[in-house]
Amino acid sequence: MISRTRPRTSTGSFPKEAEVPIIRTCSLAICGLLLAASPTASALASRGDSSASLNRFVEARLAESSNERQAAASLYGESLKEQPDNALLAGKAYANAIEVGDFDLAVRAVRAMQANGGINPEMPLIVYADAFLQRDWNGADLAVGQVRKLGNFAFMAPFLDAWLDTARGGNATAALAQAQADDTARYYLEEQLVLNRLATRRESAARDLLAAIVERNEPRMAPVRMMAVRHFWAQNDSATAMDLLKMRATGPEQVLLQKIVAGQKNGVAEKVTPALGLAFLFQRLSSDMAVQRAEFLSQVMAVAGMRVSGSSDYAHLTLGRVYAVAENHRLAEAEFSRIPQESPYFLVGLSSQISSLVAAGEHDQAIARIERTLATTPDLPELHVMKGQALQAQGDNRAAAAAFESAIALADSLGRSDALMANYWLALGGAQEQAGIWPDGLQSLQKANQLLPDSPTILNYLGYAQLERRENQDEAVAAIQRAHALRSTSPAITDSLGWAYYVTGQPERAVSYLEDAREGEPQDPTINEHLGDAYWTVGRQYEARYAWKSARLFAPEEDEQRLSSKIDLGLRPDLVSP
Repeated sequence: MISRTRPRTSTGSFPKEAEVPIIRTCSLAICGLLLAASPTASALASRGDSSASLNRFVEARLAESSNERQAAASLYGESLKEQPDNALLAGKAYANAIEVGDFDLAVRAVRAMQANGGINPEMPLIVYADAFLQRDWNGADLAVGQVRKLGNFAFMAPFLDAWLDTARGGNATAALAQAQADDTARYYLEEQLVLNRLATRRESAARDLLAAIVERNEPRMAPVRMMAVRHFWAQNDSATAMDLLKMRATGPEQVLLQKIVAGQKNGVAEKVTPALGLAFLFQRLSSDMAVQRAEFLSQVMAVAGMRVSGSSDYAHLTLGRVYAVAENHRLAEAEFSRIPQESPYFLVGLSSQISSLVAAGEHDQAIARIERTLATTPDLPELHVMKGQALQAQGDNRAAAAAFESAIALADSLGRSDALMANYWLALGGAQEQAGIWPDGLQSLQKANQLLPDSPTILNYLGYAQLERRENQDEAVAAIQRAHALRSTSPAITDSLGWAYYVTGQPERAVSYLEDAREGEPQDPTINEHLGDAYWTVGRQYEARYAWKSARLFAPEEDEQRLSSKIDLGLRPDLVSP
């Protein structure tokens, strides 16, 4: 059974930490998606083609269906050279080019589709990025006109115009003022003003905006703060750079501050340029598209940002995240690996790289990657945490516990914050609990709770770990009740509370909470098994079997026999969920 003791993770005036505005996206890569399903696709491809071209098209389709994205993109690209007027090939080439980050092929495919009279709303952004990079200002102007005409991304037009004006040595004030007329554009205006002022060496004008951004201390604005800090550091203005980092709100900001204090310039100092400012616009849109689950558009923005930025560390991080969301773990791992060790984003990138390797089942490679970094920087507690997490994913909880102990010792010697130390103790307690190192695991979880007493995750883990062992039940229930009071919307914590009531002899009360938990996570095997046990106990036997059958659909192999026995025989004391 998937233990519920494991923590779960479920990211005029300017807006405060506001919700990302909904961006109208419609027909994403519609040519590639709809024509791929069309029964006439082969006929379209073969019309007037040689047998070699048809064979290549079929080979590309096979590669695509086998998830061999690079091969499919290459084959579609070759076919497009021979048949530039084939709208189907252009659409397929475009979609696959974006998915593998082949910007040149994407541009070629979009131009072919333009010539045939039909493009999607995001496609002019690819043409714009290419024209901007080539300093083809007229071509970029035409692309902005298409962006406006197609509508969906018209809110970006003032910023696209502004970066064109800036790159040409002009004044972007008028272009940026146009953003005030659009609600969505206003959402992005503040950060774009900051970056444009830095790119045009109007640092004093940027400072006022930056002061407000620093005081609000929104996680969303951390990349903007970091770009500004790196800009001032490149200008040898360490006082301003360090003042902008006074909140130390995120891990990369803390790393950046350490590097500035150490006087490191290589890989850290970086002036904001029009290219970096424009790239950040694309990168920001990539992140926001991901929030809206518009994965393909998120990829489009990330690929454009990479092209414009000239391969910056943040561009690699953004594109890697996009690939990871799309479960293209090989490309994700490759992008994360390109973030240099000198970068303030190195640890975030390495952690993401390890996650991609683990997701791809490459546990040994993940651990070896961490070991290589530890060989050169053994005193970073974050690396030992990553090693512990990779070992846990491999199923070696005892070794993971040893890695977390090393991380705690190092972090304690470095005077890390109570909040960070609490998370390290939680990780250690979790590994110990899973490895059967008990009551040491309990002591570690209690230490985590002492350091961060109002953490719903820690309280839930602390309570449920004891509840599973049927020990200290009053304390366990109290911890879970507190966790639920702090985060009542969590299905995992709601399940824990329901199960706590079941274990302590209150099955009727348990059913209510367990039903709420299942509503939030209807496919979760643990919740369904708990609910089935509670249903059976209160006499609702038909519903109990239904819940157990639902649990069995998604349960790990080691739990299937227990669930099958309950479905066949009903609930017996030896079959109650742990």
